[in-house]
Amino acid sequence: MRTNAKTIPHTTGSSRALAKGLKILEHIARRGQPMPLREIASFCGLGKPSTLRLLRTLSSLGYIIQDDSERYSAAVFWPAAGAWAMLRALQSVSDEFLRPLHNEMGETVSLGYLFDDHIRVVKVIESPQHIRMSNFQGRILQPYASSLGKAITAFQSPEVIDRLLDAYGVYPLTPHTMVDQAMIRADFARVRERGYAEDNEETVPGGYCIGAPIRSGKQVVASVSVSAPKFRLSPPQLDALPKAVMRTASQISEALTTALGVSSRDS
Repeated sequence: MRTNAKTIPHTTGSSRALAKGLKILEHIARRGQPMPLREIASFCGLGKPSTLRLLRTLSSLGYIIQDDSERYSAAVFWPAAGAWAMLRALQSVSDEFLRPLHNEMGETVSLGYLFDDHIRVVKVIESPQHIRMSNFQGRILQPYASSLGKAITAFQSPEVIDRLLDAYGVYPLTPHTMVDQAMIRADFARVRERGYAEDNEETVPGGYCIGAPIRSGKQVVASVSVSAPKFRLSPPQLDALPKAVMRTASQISEALTTALGVSSRDS
């Protein structure tokens, strides 16, 4: 069912203005084309002066842009309606499982999510160590090098794999980065076979990362990873890391599938 800004529960002060602004931003992004002021005002149930103040605020923050015809469009990425609902569900259910993984491994834990033609980091719990492998929310991931990216890309259709590789481009980040197409496809096959992806200094020299796919039903939509400086990982830790990450990915997959009401038979 379509959400209308007029149905926002009553609040007061700046919280109501924030709710209106977020609904406007989501609506503009979903339309996927520039919108005039009158249409936006009609959607949010406000007069043009009040709507214009909200639009100017969003514009000053860099979330929307105004063209020469005084129409407004989204200036930053914003997931489509279906992807947005799944992303919210993923973020809602994942904390319960990411925290124990972070406590167990003591290293940086990240969550990646598949959008139309790219993969982004959508949640990070940083390592408490002074020397660590850092990540940041909103980062676009290499589909062929990062473990988060490979753990998602490897399980997509050939058409989606091509789209992800073409959108990002393939180029070396370190001397260990695979850039040969045959090697990349073979690596994806290994990921599918063993159930997890490895980034062994492929994105950052001295870095090591394990990522595993998260499913909604049978469809891989996200991934979880643990990243650490390679020097700190002992042989027992290297052995335990894939098992811990895959276990967490399985737990999140089950919770996400349940939250969305998706059958495990669905593709």
